Amino acid sequence: MSWFGNRSAERMRRMLEAVRNRDFSLRFPAEKMKGAERKLAEEMNDVISEFRTELMRQESQYGQYEAILNLVDAALIVADTTGNVTWMNDKAIKNLCGFRISHISMLDAVHPDLSAGIKKLLPGQPKMLTLNLNGCEQRLKLSMAAYDSEGSESCIYSIENVDLLVQQSEIEAQRKLIRVLTHEIMNSLSPIISLSNMLTESDLQLDEESTDALNAINRRSKGLLKFVENYRKLSRLSQPHTEWTRIGDLFEGLSTLFPEPFIEFRIEDPNIQLQLDRHQMEQVLINLIKNAVESIEGNPTVVISTRADHPGHRYEISVADNGSGISPDAADSVFLPFFTTKSGGSGIGLSLSRQIISMHGGTITFDSSPSGTTFAINLPFIYRL
Repeated sequence: MSWFGNRSAERMRRMLEAVRNRDFSLRFPAEKMKGAERKLAEEMNDVISEFRTELMRQESQYGQYEAILNLVDAALIVADTTGNVTWMNDKAIKNLCGFRISHISMLDAVHPDLSAGIKKLLPGQPKMLTLNLNGCEQRLKLSMAAYDSEGSESCIYSIENVDLLVQQSEIEAQRKLIRVLTHEIMNSLSPIISLSNMLTESDLQLDEESTDALNAINRRSKGLLKFVENYRKLSRLSQPHTEWTRIGDLFEGLSTLFPEPFIEFRIEDPNIQLQLDRHQMEQVLINLIKNAVESIEGNPTVVISTRADHPGHRYEISVADNGSGISPDAADSVFLPFFTTKSGGSGIGLSLSRQIISMHGGTITFDSSPSGTTFAINLPFIYRL
């Protein structure tokens, strides 16, 4: 083989090796060559450049797809037919184990029935699964889609918390309704207040009965306007501004607000830090503690406790009292806006609390009996020590 042929073959071998290793930084100095040798080197550089451009395009596209899948509310897991996991979205990592798993069977750390249920799935045949997680029942919708990848079958598993989705839908529907109602009511009240003010301050010679009636209209309209404005908080609640919050600091502030000896704080590990909007979380806990205090008589006891569930990657905060409990008739309406069993209550405290917890990615539930009530907040355990 000629000298030209030997050099060209060597360059071709280097180019193929670079393509095989996906190393597209290789470049031949064609400007130092002449004739056919230069032309071949330029063509080889063009081939490498095209591979590099295509690789960058594919990586950009992959990044876009991954970003889109990370926005999906469901936990998504990609695995082969033997259960080996090749990819998970952020929701799967945060809301299931808290870490990236390498095999479907590792979901046993969440619940043994979860991995067993996933392994039995068939394409296009979703199943409902009810699991007891962290002491409360959760309904999960499991589904699977199969696809061919490079000649072998892979599966995409979807896990959705149905209770959380229903709760979020209810909250959004309530917010829209409240927005419409308060807007219409306030539009009607404002001219009534304005007209009653104008008439009472005018030079018209009104009898005492008419003046009293106008004053009553003005007073009640202002009271109703203030009442409606209070409900607007439900539709104006801002998204949480989360930051690392030390649990000990959160409850230290609360214990200062509630120094009563019958209120006990049992904090499992005060040094744990969670991603929270501290102001909003304090608002929720103050509301729950006040409700607990107002529900008890005689020898009152209120216990606020925390528990970190590492395998389930959940953090629980509970507020328990030894009051008379919530009546069965009221149990279904506890979180509804405007519903209250207290004289003079606004009926927005628990509804507002559920919205805040939902926006933190958590749930709030309660268990009640004639011997007491416990409200439990479950949050994603995104933490640091």
